[in-house]
Amino acid sequence: MATTKYLALLRGINVGGKNVIAKDDLRRCFEDLGCETVSTYIQSGNILFRSSTSSVRQLTDDVQAALSERFAYDAQAVVLPYRKYQAAVAAAPDGWGDDPAQKHNALFTMRGTTPQKVVAALADPKPGIETITLAPGVIFWSVVKAAQTKATYARITGTKPYQQVTIRNSNTTRKLLELLDAM
Repeated sequence: MATTKYLALLRGINVGGKNVIAKDDLRRCFEDLGCETVSTYIQSGNILFRSSTSSVRQLTDDVQAALSERFAYDAQAVVLPYRKYQAAVAAAPDGWGDDPAQKHNALFTMRGTTPQKVVAALADPKPGIETITLAPGVIFWSVVKAAQTKATYARITGTKPYQQVTIRNSNTTRKLLELLDAM
């Protein structure tokens, strides 16, 4: 049976000492779900794998249920087929991640919301300090590091929109695509 490359972006693991899960345990959990060529990238919940399951909704439900049961936390994940992740990264604005004077993040939206809904629930970005670009399933955010504390999106933590995204920096976002390309 043919398999598809996927990326699972887990929300809220190994951050601030909460929901600490070893990479090997994550890998085994995905293998127990029938996933193949499972690998992880850094400790923040990035799992690359192949699956014969073609329904992203079903795969997401299965991943979240397995993680919740095995690791006793309310697991949330964004599961993206390779082509969808590839298209999302390609939608980043020109130069995103290139300016070392800025911090660059990708906010991937959880199922049930959209980038438009997340942005609508937040105050407008601060002109001259931060920029956002919306693409299918992701918000690209850049902020001047020296003014980061003044930025709207820097204060997203603890808000309802924060619960609806999982965030990766530009280096991780690009590296994950590179790893998927090589699978």
